[in-house]
Amino acid sequence: MSLSKVVVGSTAALILATRASDARHIPRLVLEDNSPVKTLKMWISALAIFGYERVVAAILRQLGMTRMPSTLAAMLSLFSILRATQKICDRSTSDKLAQLFRPGVDFLGKWMGLFLAPPLASLDASIARLPRYGPSVWGNATALLGAGWTATHSAAAAVATTLAPRKTPPANGKQLTNAKPASVSPAPAKAGMSGGKEAEVVSLDEAVRRAWVVIGAAGYLGVACSPLLPAALHRPIGMLCEASTTVNAFTLGKLLPTTVQRVLHPLVICAFSSNLAGRLVGPVAPYLDNGNGVGDLFFKWLPAAVTGLGVRMYNTTELWLDNPEDFRCVLATCSVSGCVSLGVTALGAVFPQSPLSVPAPLSLPMLHRSVMSALGIEGSLAIGPECDPKLAVASILITGCIGASLGNALLEAVPGIFDFTSPVVRGVAMGCSAHSIGTAGLISMGDTEAAAISGASMCLAGTAHTLVLNLPGVVPAIRQLAALKG
Repeated sequence: MSLSKVVVGSTAALILATRASDARHIPRLVLEDNSPVKTLKMWISALAIFGYERVVAAILRQLGMTRMPSTLAAMLSLFSILRATQKICDRSTSDKLAQLFRPGVDFLGKWMGLFLAPPLASLDASIARLPRYGPSVWGNATALLGAGWTATHSAAAAVATTLAPRKTPPANGKQLTNAKPASVSPAPAKAGMSGGKEAEVVSLDEAVRRAWVVIGAAGYLGVACSPLLPAALHRPIGMLCEASTTVNAFTLGKLLPTTVQRVLHPLVICAFSSNLAGRLVGPVAPYLDNGNGVGDLFFKWLPAAVTGLGVRMYNTTELWLDNPEDFRCVLATCSVSGCVSLGVTALGAVFPQSPLSVPAPLSLPMLHRSVMSALGIEGSLAIGPECDPKLAVASILITGCIGASLGNALLEAVPGIFDFTSPVVRGVAMGCSAHSIGTAGLISMGDTEAAAISGASMCLAGTAHTLVLNLPGVVPAIRQLAALKG
């Protein structure tokens, strides 16, 4: 037995010995709040969204529209169905329909980061396939990501500032939408019981974390003892280790302080840990295995998670769609930012004469740095094999972290150009430049109205980005600019 397996096995045994009582939380993984009805509703709605996206994908294939991302088509069509129901019937009817999807949408949204981990977990393999670039190339790539985000964020904020309707500030002159929520006293960690004893009250999220720690420890102990186990059990135990590592790393990463998460996102921790788990398990259970690995199974749920954003867009229409002035501002800004993002990257990174240009394997993935990962993956496939989707996801993640950390600071720094007091400006600028990570950053600051607008904006900006890529001649022009054939 190798030294690494001895250490892993010893650690797993120690965890099992000290956390054995947490095994009582395992049933809560399948019974949300110990309610089979809630769990059933969640899975039925999640599977309905999953199946809907698959149906949309099949229809697009039949129509020969293979360049249109099925995730985008499913998201927009689901939103359109809800809006059409509202127009044909009434808002209460469409709200009831949206409420049917709510459990699945919440579930898929909560775990979307988990579904994004597989491409990043194998990022090291993509980097290893690259030529050995010098420090100047990597320096240019880093500068381009920062400059590209700044250009997109600034352009979006400037357009939104020009078009956003002016709203009367509150009587006290304070911007309530940007205020942090009032502090709430934490719920007591213990609840009294008869006989003077106290029992720990554990939230569902904490119960999930504790249950997966126990499951993961059991799996790693099994890997350490694999020479003593039948060969037929090696792959299932290896997959259990990989699954538990991915879930645990993601959930534990969310416990980090918000300021840390903006730089070290839970998705980074999740991908790095999953990569290490895959190395330990080795060839017995590859993390990505032609659709059969643990990473493949997680990744298959990403399209459904993006489709569910159509319901979230519907739920926030009063903030960006129902008012014609708001809608004109959001639509124009998202359209401009989509073009600016592509144009700045194409001229700054892809164009060989640019002082910051980098080779095509690095520059082409950056074209998708300001859109959702799912659309970035689809866009990479549309550009061609030289554009690695894993590198696109990496550039998207880095851009999102930059935006979440610096987005509001940039707007505040130039009040003469950007209207930082407007939630529309804050939300549209963040959604167009820093997608879901930036949106999560607004939520963490208590800027809920701007966060809702940001969520809708990242969907619309991604739509604009995808439509521009699908215009005749755009992809061939990009490839020609990069001196690629085809």
